Amino acid sequence: MMRLISCLLLALGSVQAQYFSEGWTPGQAVPTETIEAETITVTPTSTATPAAKWNWKEFSSKHLDLGKIVTEGPIATALSGIGINATEQLELARQRTAERGWDERIPLLTDDNYELLIKNETFDSPEEAEKRTWFVVVTIGKQDTMSKLIDEVFDKAYQHALDAKDAEHVKWARVDYLAETEITTEWMVWRPPTLIVVKNNGNTLRFYQPSQIVLDPAVLHKFVAIDAWKETEPWTGPWAPGGSRQPYLHTYAVISRRVYNLISAFPRWVILLVTGAIGSFIINFFHKGDGKPKPATWNQKQQTPAQRAKQSTAEKAKANPSQTQTTAVAPSPSSATKRQGKKKA
Repeated sequence: MMRLISCLLLALGSVQAQYFSEGWTPGQAVPTETIEAETITVTPTSTATPAAKWNWKEFSSKHLDLGKIVTEGPIATALSGIGINATEQLELARQRTAERGWDERIPLLTDDNYELLIKNETFDSPEEAEKRTWFVVVTIGKQDTMSKLIDEVFDKAYQHALDAKDAEHVKWARVDYLAETEITTEWMVWRPPTLIVVKNNGNTLRFYQPSQIVLDPAVLHKFVAIDAWKETEPWTGPWAPGGSRQPYLHTYAVISRRVYNLISAFPRWVILLVTGAIGSFIINFFHKGDGKPKPATWNQKQQTPAQRAKQSTAEKAKANPSQTQTTAVAPSPSSATKRQGKKKA
């Protein structure tokens, strides 16, 4: 037992010798402690990523990416400045696209972004501005048979353009006729689907109905790739862009858009209630009484023959009061004879 205790004490002493020195004795040089710096591995902190700079050259040379355009750069800034949440509007547009069965790569032109994307589009050179062509389809969606056919052909033609890479000057877009009011009114598009070639920042328009163009994806792709639309004349007249009546049409389009937005803000049941009340008022107004006698009601038809005869006699007497009075005053022959007999007596 004593041996075991001595062994343990010896082991503890050797352990303590590793952490403690014998100290300083006279005559020795003054020791200088050297502290070895521990190697510290410093993990570099992540620096803030600088904001991406908008490159107009890149914007004008690539196919239109609506997601990037409306969520970053000057267009996003302008939209937020007028109170439009670009991210929210983009999500709503994508939902409408999914519901309509459209290709999400083709951006949606709306009343909000039309001015920024087309009217105020910026170019790096006059040549690029001259070549820029917007190919737009105004459609309802898959609930309409013709719109569904046009959408399928339009989407496939867009894919042909991407594969061939021969129509980089053309930007493709789609307009939801059921959701947009101002631009469709300014274009005077009343019968979707309609294909439109837009030039000169929206100042030159060419319209094509489905019956006026070959509905084949390859043909439609070549139609815009080689600028075959130049064979048709653009829209001209007093209502066209630059015409004498175009400002009035623009004012009407803006008012129509505001009215549509106001009506859309109400719940559907409120709209049904108001329209029902208006319809009832109009019907009552055009079917109000004109003073003519009304036909017999159901209660009158249920009267007995004696009641109907009595009522008929009363109505006749009321209609001819002079005859009734004459009949009542005229004496009968028997009474006249009796009077003559009394006089003779």
